[in-house]
Amino acid sequence: MLMKKYYTINESLNPQIVGKDFPQCHDFIKGYNPYAEHALISLYDYIDAFPDYIPYLDGFKLAGSAKLTDFVSSAFCGNLFIVSERARQLLETYNLGPHRFYSLGLYKRNVRHNYYMLHIIINPDYTEDVNYSQSIFKECGEYSIDENFGYHSISSRADFFAKREELKIVGRNLWSEKIVMSPSFDESLDLFMIVYFNSDNFISERLKNAIESEGLNGWEFTPAVNLVVPGRFNF
Repeated sequence: MLMKKYYTINESLNPQIVGKDFPQCHDFIKGYNPYAEHALISLYDYIDAFPDYIPYLDGFKLAGSAKLTDFVSSAFCGNLFIVSERARQLLETYNLGPHRFYSLGLYKRNVRHNYYMLHIIINPDYTEDVNYSQSIFKECGEYSIDENFGYHSISSRADFFAKREELKIVGRNLWSEKIVMSPSFDESLDLFMIVYFNSDNFISERLKNAIESEGLNGWEFTPAVNLVVPGRFNF
């Protein structure tokens, strides 16, 4: 059976590319309040929906020894990405699922650079497209996915969440070691997360290749050996 290839996104740590500061952006210019109405922190309430306003994002500061890249690492919420104009133009031609781009001012030594914040919806419905009987789930610590207290056979989405709640009582969690998707999964998606099971941002091979071909920098990619998507189509 033909398997589609996916990768996980990793923020580059290469100082020749991103500079010596990581993350590249974790602070703001004087006068920008991230807690103000409609500013950055307000977006943290929008994990699976979009706000009914345009967020005010003109005030992000690049760290002193960081370099400008097309994808800028940040200390902010995991479904919010800082991207350049070049990156935005490329990403818009691929299937990112429900998403929005917001104008963002990124300042380096008081010079403003036009960037964007990509806001991607974390869709819990993707958990309905998992082949649970073929996936592998482990019992781990409540706050440490590296711990392994054994494996659980999970037969369905309802079974997964029931077991997850049961483990919470004893301070444990249920995490995926391998996710096998079912035929109902939309394999045309190019960028997505599978919330509750995994914290990775998955990217399709075709979008990864396009980013590399265009020479966009700031992201690196690792084969997603923990994700299996039986291919129906060849993109």
